[in-house]
Amino acid sequence: MAPDSARGPRSTIPHLGITGWIACLAACVLSLSGDSPLWAQLNNRVPREVEQVTVDQKLGESIPLDIPLIDSRGQATKTGHYFDGKRPVLLTLNYSDCPMLCNVQLNALVETLNRLDLRLGRDFQMLTVSIDPKESTERVNQTKARYVQQLTEQPGAESAWHFCTARETAIHRLADSVGFRYTYDAPSGEYFHAAMLAFISPDGVISRYSLDVAFPPEQTKLALMDASNGTIGTRFDQFMMLCFTYDPERGSYVVAAWRLMRLAAAITVTVLLFTLLPYWLGRKRAASIRATKTSGSSASPDVDWGGHSAV
Repeated sequence: MAPDSARGPRSTIPHLGITGWIACLAACVLSLSGDSPLWAQLNNRVPREVEQVTVDQKLGESIPLDIPLIDSRGQATKTGHYFDGKRPVLLTLNYSDCPMLCNVQLNALVETLNRLDLRLGRDFQMLTVSIDPKESTERVNQTKARYVQQLTEQPGAESAWHFCTARETAIHRLADSVGFRYTYDAPSGEYFHAAMLAFISPDGVISRYSLDVAFPPEQTKLALMDASNGTIGTRFDQFMMLCFTYDPERGSYVVAAWRLMRLAAAITVTVLLFTLLPYWLGRKRAASIRATKTSGSSASPDVDWGGHSAV
């Protein structure tokens, strides 16, 4: 298990559903209605429906690779099928009948992927698992088709973005492994959940999270490169990675000042070496030539014009 300090903050953008939003609105109204201790107590309470709606970042932990799934063609498979040891995987937990948040999240993700210069299928894979155990294969296949059709700049999306369903026990096991906490509201038939995108290494280790409905392309690229352990991206991309570090508190990459200073110092030393090296080598060569001439002059005897030694 990763230490608590490595887990980072919880997501604060849950999908509440209609019932949840009504509960929150009621709490806000109550908070404006009087100054008695009773109102203060009500104001400090979190709606029961969303108490467990969080994402606990489990950075450095591994997801089980033996969780049974059913793909969009109705074929039985496992989570390990989507981890080939070469490409990182983007994991999302959604469901097709979500009235709002899932659509917003996946539409934003599609927009980012269309602007990303990394290639889906070549550089990374994606896995979306429905949190609704009642969702049919036909329904999840329709959802896949809708989003894949929008990925006009990612020709490998059809074979590299995998949509799956699973039994409830399997869903809970997968959700627990990535710290995804959600609840089911029976009256509305909706799931209260947060927005989450997990970046997982080719061998199943959780590397990074995005806990927002927006995915800036540059942040997404950095997270993918990080999850790949440096196996994707150009040499320049790998060089730029040295300037950034992941901040779990913000859930994003930030410029690492200490890395920039070390990098600047290294560049300065390198430039000085390349600049001064020819000068040092030239001086050394000139000194060697002078020493050779001096040694040769002192070793040769004086001779006269007739070729006889003057000694």
